[in-house]
Amino acid sequence: MPDSSLSFELCQPIEEHAQLIMTWRNDPVTLSMSYHREPKVWESFWSEYRSTYFSDLPHPVFVLIGGERVGFIRFKRVPHPRGRSGKTIDISINLAPERRGKGLGQTALRAVSNYLLSEHSIDSVYAEIRQENVSSHRTFLSADFIDLGPATKLVQDTGETCQIRRYIRELTSVFWRSRPVYIIAEAGSNWRMGTTIRDRAMARALIDVAVAAEANAIKFQTYRPETVYVENAGQSDYLADAGMKQDIREIFTDLAMPYEMLADLAGYCREKKIDFLSTGFSPDDFAAIDPFVSIHKIASYEISHPDLLTLAAHSGKPLILSTGASGEEDIAWAVETFRQGGGRDLCLMQCTAEYPAPISSLNLHTLPWLQRRFGVAVGLSDHSREPCLGPVAAVALGASVIEKHFTLDNRLPGPDHSFALLPHELKELVRQVRLAEASLGDGIKRVLPEELELADFARRGLQATREIAQGEILREGVNYAVLRPGKQALGVHPRHREQLEGRPATRHIAAGEGLRLSDAI
Repeated sequence: MPDSSLSFELCQPIEEHAQLIMTWRNDPVTLSMSYHREPKVWESFWSEYRSTYFSDLPHPVFVLIGGERVGFIRFKRVPHPRGRSGKTIDISINLAPERRGKGLGQTALRAVSNYLLSEHSIDSVYAEIRQENVSSHRTFLSADFIDLGPATKLVQDTGETCQIRRYIRELTSVFWRSRPVYIIAEAGSNWRMGTTIRDRAMARALIDVAVAAEANAIKFQTYRPETVYVENAGQSDYLADAGMKQDIREIFTDLAMPYEMLADLAGYCREKKIDFLSTGFSPDDFAAIDPFVSIHKIASYEISHPDLLTLAAHSGKPLILSTGASGEEDIAWAVETFRQGGGRDLCLMQCTAEYPAPISSLNLHTLPWLQRRFGVAVGLSDHSREPCLGPVAAVALGASVIEKHFTLDNRLPGPDHSFALLPHELKELVRQVRLAEASLGDGIKRVLPEELELADFARRGLQATREIAQGEILREGVNYAVLRPGKQALGVHPRHREQLEGRPATRHIAAGEGLRLSDAI
């Protein structure tokens, strides 16, 4: 079945949609493979459909072929089965009986995965299938899902224990979601002190500071002036304003890191247990750096360098690509070039190419857009002088990588010292980012373990206001009310009042005790 004939329609909380779904749900074959094998009854299903099917995003969808409804897909937010970060949804698919066995399930699962990524920034799609549901196992495997193996599932509301197989399809890079936010302490050119001995000492001192701050990586820059700028490039206005009035190639000549420093600094990083990174600006630079790094970084102004992108792809290593001074077309070309070369694990960095960058220019709302548009991890390369504001906000918006310049002293000469963080500020940045990511949780709204005591003590339920004899008529305001239970047993939710009001009690109920649904005939 061609993908072009398939589309989706958002389900609505209306009777027409609920009745069609219930009809498909009550098909004997569907029931036999479901966790709830009793046929749905309209009155209870209509209430269930309205109250639970639309409680979270994404909302359920109909599968359409040529405009005809031929299937139904429901989503539910769940934790990732392997603890990875990002948004994971559990998926269940139900096809019209006459549409089974024609490859529609495979096609729909592939198409809906693209929909979930582009429209809802979903990172992982998860499914649990009864062991005996052989046809569904084949469907999920053919739709590029990975078999996570067998497991035992307890169906909470029925008490049944059943054997299942679990499936996952990762829509974004697993590499960036299998670790905490990756914090890069950007040394840039701040190692340069004027002599070989002093340069090496400063570079090592910067590594020590990054280690003390508990950053994940320290990054330098590796370039040769003749492979970056044309010979008569002239002055940079922003550097001239900072007092560096030489031709840009003269500045680059002075700040160029000798290739022989790479091995020494990489070795010192290994000794100190921090990742060594360096940004290369030419194929020769890349070749010099590659043996010493596990992750590559390409700077904003190199986003249009096809050879660097292809080399990064061919390396098989994850790539961090900054997007400063670039628009959608530039980024799309770079992403496609990287992917065509076989590149996989890409993180696009929102970056404002201004030094320092005003807070108002950080444009952090591009982070979720970059993630949806290109299906990649995202991060922030922050050139603002504020130590923590941009990084913390970026983490809240989904950043997997944070990069920030740092120095030992803002008064040192050079292009990057003035706006860089001081050692204590870098340490505080790391602390704040870790707190921010710890606060995010998994995005699933439920009663947390930390809330259980007060949830039982202080939530309102239907509580007996005095002793109620067996057979006595239950009446709100007479013998029960909507109250907090304290140390008494919590009664049923007040939404169930109509099921109890005006009916005789089936048992003796003590004063303060919570009412149960079974307390009324």
